[in-house]
Amino acid sequence: MNLILDGLRGLILGAVQGLAEFFPISSSGHLILVPVLLGWPDQGLAFDTVLHLGTLLALLYYFQDDLKDLLLRRRWAFALKVLVATIPSLVLAFFFGDWIEENTRQGMNVALHLAIFGIILFGADRWSEKQPRHTDAFESVTWTQVLAVGLAQPMALLPGTSRSGITITAGLLAGLTRQAAARFSFFLSIPITAAAGLNGIKNVALQGVGQDEIFMLIAGFIAACSFGLFAIRFLLSYVAKHRYDGFVLYRLILAGIVLLLA
Repeated sequence: MNLILDGLRGLILGAVQGLAEFFPISSSGHLILVPVLLGWPDQGLAFDTVLHLGTLLALLYYFQDDLKDLLLRRRWAFALKVLVATIPSLVLAFFFGDWIEENTRQGMNVALHLAIFGIILFGADRWSEKQPRHTDAFESVTWTQVLAVGLAQPMALLPGTSRSGITITAGLLAGLTRQAAARFSFFLSIPITAAAGLNGIKNVALQGVGQDEIFMLIAGFIAACSFGLFAIRFLLSYVAKHRYDGFVLYRLILAGIVLLLA
């Protein structure tokens, strides 16, 4: 029975991670809230690492053609842009990641970040509609757009902000179309997610993994990968014809729920 319950817990949390990692609704906020609502203990470092690896596999699968093209055609200019946009987050996470994790996970902070950055996303979405239409090809990002997204990305270290949400918002404000902003946001998450996964693997190797965790880890990995791939495909199709209003409304409702539980 415990094995089944652990597997179910892994599936639910993996699905939450896969969806919330790519929808602009904050995966960290959900992984804090869901265990509280269901009365589950903290899932632990090993499980968090497996979820990152699951979403990383979803990204690598979806962008496999882009990655092959990047390597085979040696498009180093675009690779450099991705690197530059990634550096601010890696630097801040390295020096301040632990402090932010320990001091900003309170319910009030999560609720505020959900609401404030949701409203900013709403404004950016409306503002982008009034701008001249540009190509949806995310590879055509300018250095100004790269810097805007790269400097905004570290805000995702704050629980409740949403990495995809803040980078999509920055992309919209910098002049990218909805599809280009979302695709660049997702592509940009490959090195960030890989770094988080590798760091987690290092720490897990030092701590070890209990045999009773294995089934939950496998279930979480499969769910995070499957639902992550679904979320990527769905959002890119959705934003081709729709605004982000539904996600903004969801964030505001979720912020209210978090405040009630805080």
